[in-house]
Amino acid sequence: MHYLFEPLQYAFMQRAMVGTVAVGVLCAVLGAFVVLKKIAFIGEGLAHGSLAGLALGYLFHADLYLAGNLYTAALALLIGFLHQKVRVSFDVAIGIIFSASMALGVALISSMKFYTTDLTGYLFGSVLSISSTDLRIMLVGTGVILLLTFLFYKELVFCAFDEEMAEVSGIPRTFLHYLLLAMIATAVVIASQTVGIILVTALLITPAAAAYQLTARLERMISIAVGISLLSSLSGLYASFYLNIASGASIALSATFLFVIAYIFSPKRKPLGKSLGFKQR
Repeated sequence: MHYLFEPLQYAFMQRAMVGTVAVGVLCAVLGAFVVLKKIAFIGEGLAHGSLAGLALGYLFHADLYLAGNLYTAALALLIGFLHQKVRVSFDVAIGIIFSASMALGVALISSMKFYTTDLTGYLFGSVLSISSTDLRIMLVGTGVILLLTFLFYKELVFCAFDEEMAEVSGIPRTFLHYLLLAMIATAVVIASQTVGIILVTALLITPAAAAYQLTARLERMISIAVGISLLSSLSGLYASFYLNIASGASIALSATFLFVIAYIFSPKRKPLGKSLGFKQR
């Protein structure tokens, strides 16, 4: 119990704990829709693409959260536009925007004389250095996204399982598509403060993917994903504190470990021999 409560005597650990819980819940809920819609690459693309937004915010002395969020939301909407209007596949749209934005970010950063602590924290995660202002922004952003998810939950579920039938039924599929992309973009920026943009996909995808191994019901999948996300986030946070390792890396590794456990005990898992193509006698 001493090891459990000792870190909580520090204010920075209290802020990190609250922020980690908020991000864990947010990414798990949105991650369920990302996994069901098979758009896992969107998290990776937006995370890396947001680098240009953060660099622009730094160059113009703007708030990195605001600059990164606005830029990343614009990227998400542009990806959706390319997919729906230009008629390129979703993965191709992500690849085009991701590579161009990442290149812009690298070009902007290379023009700087040195990296700042703030920008480095967004790259590699700095949950233990979350300020009170950062925490308020994270909580407000998380609350808004969860509220939107609750308000449009039935419609989002319908679109996740059958977009064409949802559109025929009168559900505004295009609006919900862009709304989901914008919410994912905001979640990516919020989560970048904990695990960094390099590892942000770990929180967005891995807990939901682990939950998907254990159940076929969406409500249960979201609940399990939230539990896995919280467990991996908190265990990673404690590991970061006691082992003096990067918080983003420890959280991502914890999530991956829990995914392996979920896969081992998954009722959906095929026998190893069958998965490898060997015939059963």
